Amino acid sequence: MRRALAVAVLLASTAPPVRADVPKALGDFKAGRYMEAAAELQAIVDRSPGDAFAYFLLGHCLLKMQHPGDAELRFRRAVELDPKPEYFQGLAAALKTSADWQRVIQTTSDGLARATDPGNRFGLLVLRGFAYGAVNRWPDAIRDFDTAQTIRSEPWLSVMIGKAYFSMGDCERALPPFKDVLDQLDDDSEVLRLIAECDILRAGTEQNADRKRVFYVEALGYARQLATSHPGDVDAIHLVAKACLGAGDLVQAERLFLHVLSRQPRQCYAMVNLGRTYIALGRWNEAEATLVKAAGCAPRMRVVFETLGDLYMRRGLPQRALDAYGRAESLEPEPGVPTIPVRNPR
Repeated sequence: MRRALAVAVLLASTAPPVRADVPKALGDFKAGRYMEAAAELQAIVDRSPGDAFAYFLLGHCLLKMQHPGDAELRFRRAVELDPKPEYFQGLAAALKTSADWQRVIQTTSDGLARATDPGNRFGLLVLRGFAYGAVNRWPDAIRDFDTAQTIRSEPWLSVMIGKAYFSMGDCERALPPFKDVLDQLDDDSEVLRLIAECDILRAGTEQNADRKRVFYVEALGYARQLATSHPGDVDAIHLVAKACLGAGDLVQAERLFLHVLSRQPRQCYAMVNLGRTYIALGRWNEAEATLVKAAGCAPRMRVVFETLGDLYMRRGLPQRALDAYGRAESLEPEPGVPTIPVRNPR
């Protein structure tokens, strides 16, 4: 599931309710004639400046017309006239479009303090959870998504929960919601990718050799499924190659990394992983040439020099290894980069 799906569902949850005295505007809104609806609603608020509901509908029209600043002003006026939870939800949706995350959090919190209807609470919780995620407050995001899930269970919401755990680096808790919804989504490419990435991350930290291999083999299965359904996706092919390397299928890993680099010559991570593959195969000269090239591609990528250090240690060149490790220590580690251990050469 892509983020756009969650956004679409979220915006749908803020669709305006029907009211008898604005049927023409509502009809135009539902038919997608937002400009006509906005003109009719503007005439209503000009005649009745205290009509909070008309301001609310006008805000939705302007939001659909991609005028979030103007929409915010109308939603804010609706809230001032009548602080209903759905009006706070509309205001938060406008603020979300402008990526004003702190005000989204405050506005949805204000709406939740007044909301008793489950539908209103669901929409506000999802909006606030999304905003918490945007500012990396993942435990708060998970709390809101979990609470929303108790109101209305949705596959895309389970994915949001899994992504929040994944962003925290907690793959053990990310995987269950991902796997629960895998067969329920029309487009499961993102879920397949995240499951494979999670298994590679788990394998990288696993000390037990048998369990490590199980994780890599499982990652390989999901990555291959992704690559089969998206044959032109170079990132999916790279994911298969990483899983092959971890699982010990070194010939296939080499072939796939070379394929990725033929399509994306500046794919620096693929260069590093190809270098690791050559180390595992005992092809020292090719490994060094590939890693030196990776250092030129990404001179501030710490993992390049860590891998060079490993190579030089295996070749019995301790001083060159120390120099490489020292260079690595001077650089910041890249967040979220899984470590694939290099196997002994065969």
